[in-house]
Amino acid sequence: MAKTYRVGIIGCGGMGRSHANAWPTTGRAEVVTAADMSPDAAAKLADEFSLPTHYSDVHEMFEKETLDIVSITTWQSVRAELTLIAADAGVSGILGEKPMSASYGEAQDMMDACDKNGTKLVIGHQRRFMPQNCEARRLIQEGAIGEPQAMLRRDGYGLLNRGTHEIDEMRYILGDPEPLWLIGQVSRRTDKWERRVRAEDACMGEICFEGGIRGIYESDLPDPGLRGDAVYGSDGQLRRGADGTIELLNTKAADWQTVTPRQSEPNQFQEMVAWLDGEIEEHRNAGRHAATTMAILMAIYESLRIKDVVEFPLTTRPNPLDLMVEGGMLPVFVEGRYDIRAPFPEQQ
Repeated sequence: MAKTYRVGIIGCGGMGRSHANAWPTTGRAEVVTAADMSPDAAAKLADEFSLPTHYSDVHEMFEKETLDIVSITTWQSVRAELTLIAADAGVSGILGEKPMSASYGEAQDMMDACDKNGTKLVIGHQRRFMPQNCEARRLIQEGAIGEPQAMLRRDGYGLLNRGTHEIDEMRYILGDPEPLWLIGQVSRRTDKWERRVRAEDACMGEICFEGGIRGIYESDLPDPGLRGDAVYGSDGQLRRGADGTIELLNTKAADWQTVTPRQSEPNQFQEMVAWLDGEIEEHRNAGRHAATTMAILMAIYESLRIKDVVEFPLTTRPNPLDLMVEGGMLPVFVEGRYDIRAPFPEQQ
């Protein structure tokens, strides 16, 4: 009989509730406990899902519970610490939410702890499971637009908020090329935060990937905007179409073609079970991909800090935005800190 994996949820807000709903749908995982620094939040989730136990101390949870998997659905400012605790406790798998962490150094520590303990780490960039993105990746790998040359993405609300999805999605569609260098610019005139981590007002970055592919990312820049879903190649281009399709233009046809994804995809929870079972070589959201995404995000900040091109691998462990703000390089011109996700106590 196939193993049923015992799952614990760490972080009992909306995303914790989402994970608690998702795990049982795999047919191979049972959520058995939950933890949150707020006893009320842990108790509420435990009551909603009829869990026999709940905790406000994760150390106590790991002492008393036998768990195979934990979902870490907290804010990114504490995700690294909790990942290290879970890996050291000996769980087989960790599914963390995005962004992976609040700095590249923390991402490296998470990878090291999981490698040391044999823990499979996954970070929830769920766009890697969208059939539209998977089909775009397959078409590019099959040469439908020749050699990929450039990809454009445009979004808003912060690098560690929406930007982590956009950059990770860019890499996935292009076949996960490694970054070679990056140049970026950042604006921060207000004291803006996102889930208690400093955020920028606007930014952009140009990334050079292996093979010379350029990735262009814009966040919160003024209109007019570019179409932020296009991939350009030596023999055509592709972009998102209606109803989950791909629009493809190349020399094989006189006009745009509409391509319907050829297959459905599992979700990240099902693929975690398959990875733990040994049925697949690696989860498409394996931690190493999220760590590369974190390096790119932090390199956009780092490019402004060093006033130069950043070459990979990135060696700066702290968040460069913090270094610039705390060092006086990015003074606040509009007083009053604010968090776009959850108000600070003085704002409530």
